[in-house]
Amino acid sequence: MDPARPPRAEEGPAGRWKIARACVVHVPQEAQDATVAAMTEALRRAHLRPAPERARTAEPAGEALSVWQRGDAVSEALLDNTGLSLLVTRIGPLSLKAVVVVTWRPEGERCRVIVSMVVGSQLADEISREVDAAIDALVADGVRVDGPGWMRVADLPRESLAHPKTAREHGIRA
Repeated sequence: MDPARPPRAEEGPAGRWKIARACVVHVPQEAQDATVAAMTEALRRAHLRPAPERARTAEPAGEALSVWQRGDAVSEALLDNTGLSLLVTRIGPLSLKAVVVVTWRPEGERCRVIVSMVVGSQLADEISREVDAAIDALVADGVRVDGPGWMRVADLPRESLAHPKTAREHGIRA
């Protein structure tokens, strides 16, 4: 493990399990915009798209918020409820559903950035791989990235919109 970056997804408590994960990193405040942009690009590479309508009813308390999604309700019902999800392992993800919340807020001289999979544990490996690549790029650019790294989403602070229960209460996660 590189001491200049948080542990990768497979090194954290989520390990190689396909469970919903969250990545918590701390960066200098002057690197906040670059970090959020890197996470945004990572989510685009994982084929997610912005979902501002999900964030419309949310009331962030001291943290900025962006919401990303992939798939839709029809494809999820078809794939998950009919057993066709087995096809995904043979031909790749057709349109699996995922909702990812990105929050950031200043904490002293640092900024805390959270990327949280509030829906979509089936895509955990793909999303984690892209976020880890974004962290590697930030470190290569000289940004000091630290923090706990990857964890289960249920272990996030309950007051954060990145927590799945809080996301549901604010209408982010249907």
